[in-house]
Amino acid sequence: MRRVLLDRSVLLMRGLKGDTAAIGNVCPHRFASLSEGRFERDLVECPYHGLRFDMSGQCVHNPHGDGRITERARVASYPLVERHGALWIWLGDIMAADPARIPDLCLLETTDPTDRAPGYLLTKANYQLLSDNILDLSHADFIHPATLGTGGEIAGTKARARLEGDIVTVEWAFTGKGMAMERSLRDGAEVDSRFEVTWYPAGVMILRNDVGPVGEGEPAAKRAGVHIMTPETSRTTHYFFENADAGRRKKLALALDVFEREDGVVLEEVQRNMGDSDFWDMEPLILSSDSGAILARRVLQRLIRRERARSATASHPPQKARLSQPF
Repeated sequence: MRRVLLDRSVLLMRGLKGDTAAIGNVCPHRFASLSEGRFERDLVECPYHGLRFDMSGQCVHNPHGDGRITERARVASYPLVERHGALWIWLGDIMAADPARIPDLCLLETTDPTDRAPGYLLTKANYQLLSDNILDLSHADFIHPATLGTGGEIAGTKARARLEGDIVTVEWAFTGKGMAMERSLRDGAEVDSRFEVTWYPAGVMILRNDVGPVGEGEPAAKRAGVHIMTPETSRTTHYFFENADAGRRKKLALALDVFEREDGVVLEEVQRNMGDSDFWDMEPLILSSDSGAILARRVLQRLIRRERARSATASHPPQKARLSQPF
């Protein structure tokens, strides 16, 4: 399958033995898309002139003339790891690729598949805007008043954000009537609610929500979900998400609808207003609810500067940050 990742066209392949690979999708001959060609016996054939490439990106068959294969007859190959039901790709310096940096999402693997609800949306907004959206859940009171909103309860709660290494965690805890879509199930009774978002560079988040009777400590319901923002371009994002708790499959359609009609509309309008301007250059007003999102942006700034410095030290031109993300 073809994916555009950080402005690069990438071909993702699975071989006969189940192994996976990621290579450049553009044939070096006349720049046709290899993804439009045939894939047989772990080889992909260019649809234009029939050059064949293996899963390492090397051309192994030239049907023209004497069949000579030159040194330039290859496409890029990218480190790829399959873990937690996702493929994680590294588009930067190969020597810097480190699978240990892949976040631990084992909660997806320990949940009954019948209780897992995966989803995907291509959103016309920068990936950091989507991360901001999850890191500041107070927006739910205003964008989702009839479903995920809490009638001002979460917005009125001061978010507690902390930084551990490169990982940001932000938490809200309050007593109230909780999310609008669940109030009728409790006949308006108050509950203790806790929301926690953990962010891993460059855009992987785990969202946890515990709800229980007031003062009893142990929550009656524990929910968890994974949200992953993978840049397609500087202004578009592959948004992957999966809920991992009982009964949530039935709510997937609602989640997709809520994001497309509400979050997505606002975020895409924000992107149009920003254009290609840098977030900090626009001098945004900072609210207390932004604490987690601001920490995450600062971490990302630092990591990008470090990667660019390493690239310069290695004597090749600085590139955009290529942090590990699923496709």
